[in-house]
Amino acid sequence: MNRIIPAVMATSLLVAPVALSLADGHHLPQPSRSPGAADTPAVPPFTVNLGLSGYSPVSYIQNNRAEPGSPRFAAEHAGVTYFFTSDAQQRAFEANPDRYLPAYGGYCAFGCSVDSLFTPDPTNFIVIAGRTHLFLRNSDLDARALWLEAKPDEVRAQANAFWTEHSRSRAYTGGRNVPASGIALEGYSPVSYFTAGRAERGDARFAVEYNGVTYHLTSAEQVEMFKANPNRYEPQCGGWCAFGMSVEDKFPVDPTQFQIVDDRLYLFLNNDQINAAELWAQGDKADLVRRAQAHWGRVRGE
Repeated sequence: MNRIIPAVMATSLLVAPVALSLADGHHLPQPSRSPGAADTPAVPPFTVNLGLSGYSPVSYIQNNRAEPGSPRFAAEHAGVTYFFTSDAQQRAFEANPDRYLPAYGGYCAFGCSVDSLFTPDPTNFIVIAGRTHLFLRNSDLDARALWLEAKPDEVRAQANAFWTEHSRSRAYTGGRNVPASGIALEGYSPVSYFTAGRAERGDARFAVEYNGVTYHLTSAEQVEMFKANPNRYEPQCGGWCAFGMSVEDKFPVDPTQFQIVDDRLYLFLNNDQINAAELWAQGDKADLVRRAQAHWGRVRGE
């Protein structure tokens, strides 16, 4: 059964996405290009942040059931791509996305009521007051049943309070590439890229926070180095793929793929379809940095 995988979003009101590519069986149409358009560096148009594991957000509201959407009918909202069952559904979503986006950012509603972010089963839902509420379901637990057993006003108030606070704290990260855990770089130390020239796993015992993001370092010495000059060690482009930023998009990263440019850390996407670091190396580095930083400024709202 497909599950939504929590990940950082551009805003905390969005469905937590799962990155899918052609290898996962989803084939998105190539963006149209005008005749004679100049060739540009290859980018991974088939890698998307897919909301609701491909289920249509409109079907929950219009049909009161979970229906897998089709890549033929796709729309992007705030960096997340949603699939629909028809062109009519796609147009309905584009006209009013807030009506169809699930409550609590697409996380398990019951989990929010107990101050936790649980990964929901997108086929396990209830429509309450016109909003889709999703729930965890596995061999041990059906969170939907627990929600229905609770006092309605009380459980919703608890979930609303948690989500409001969570949204505020996530907004503070300023659009950076941070998962729901708040720990950046999958736990790799940002200092090690500079001192060791390689990606090294950090240790939760040596954790520091900067700009609302938690980093794990390898030692007390690294902690002191980071605190003395956090701007040096913080990943550029918010920790998103630098090449992706240079083509005005947000791609996830492989934290073991990096380059140090002008004493700054840049990270890159690496999967079966693309090695973004290689594409970066083929271009004009100064121009790519300029374009990446310019788009990151727009992402941050500068």
